[in-house]
Amino acid sequence: MDMIHPAAAPSNGKRRSARRTHKTNLDSLLRELRQKGWTPGLTRESYQGIIETGLRGKNLALASVTTEIVHDEQPITVRGTLYRVVCAGWLPSTDAQHYNRVKRLTGVLRELGIIPFRWLVDNVRANLKPSSWSGLADFMDTVQRAYRKDFWAGLPDYVHVFVEKDAISGVISPVTKEFDVTLSPIRGYCSISFAHEIAEIWSRIEKPIHAYYMGDFDASGFDLERDLKAKLARYCTRSFTWTRLGVNDDDFETFKLLPLKAKKSDRRYKKFIQEHGTKCAELDAIPPTELRRRVQEAIESHIPQAEWKRLQAVEKVERESLEKVILKFGKVKAG
Repeated sequence: MDMIHPAAAPSNGKRRSARRTHKTNLDSLLRELRQKGWTPGLTRESYQGIIETGLRGKNLALASVTTEIVHDEQPITVRGTLYRVVCAGWLPSTDAQHYNRVKRLTGVLRELGIIPFRWLVDNVRANLKPSSWSGLADFMDTVQRAYRKDFWAGLPDYVHVFVEKDAISGVISPVTKEFDVTLSPIRGYCSISFAHEIAEIWSRIEKPIHAYYMGDFDASGFDLERDLKAKLARYCTRSFTWTRLGVNDDDFETFKLLPLKAKKSDRRYKKFIQEHGTKCAELDAIPPTELRRRVQEAIESHIPQAEWKRLQAVEKVERESLEKVILKFGKVKAG
């Protein structure tokens, strides 16, 4: 667990009175949280660190709740944090003004070192730079760390995960990375080039193909999914199964999702309400821990555990062999 460090202690002359004041402020904060139905779950040191940021009043209590939510659900998006805060009763709605407030607050908490930057994800922006190394030794070290055996080459199925939002890919990528499964954020309606590239890969796979999709429960979310499936089916020479992991209709009751109203301005509005009703929800509304659980459960359903353990043992031996080669290379180079 990451420790949230408090600010520096006051100078000697003021240290004793400052400690009494801090203790009073801490007790007051914890009392306020409990009175509003929140059970404090961070350490006293962590709450003290939040107090010493200088936040006051409603922002102090909101910062405490937000920090704990992000700690428990990380990695999480800012919008996902907003939903958790609203569901906990600390903000009245997910309107833009409240989203902006949470965005500003989490920005402050990150800048001040209360919330580690890696806990909040935003995969929309990326830095592009060609790979380079300081020398051959540095390169060989990268090779050693990067080696990973393709377990799926010997497994009976092929698995591919799609997600509507790029930001959510940062939420579920720890799972897809762990199991070496392809994760594709679609970022709106996908191009025919994007679909054709995936379809070409699928067409060369001689095993059952299983696709899993995560998207918003609204007219656009369902139509984006329909469009992606149609394009893949058009270009792929193989059949494939398709499963929607969320948002699903029963998620509204299970997670007490705050239903958003369908947009009447959307040209797919009538078809959507005929099939799904008028309530909508964003994928961010489902707890990140649940999204990761669903992805992991879906992936593991295609993994024979005995074979997976055998492949892990083979990979370990191969890594050790690679390490010996690299060490030998280093000795030859030094000589």
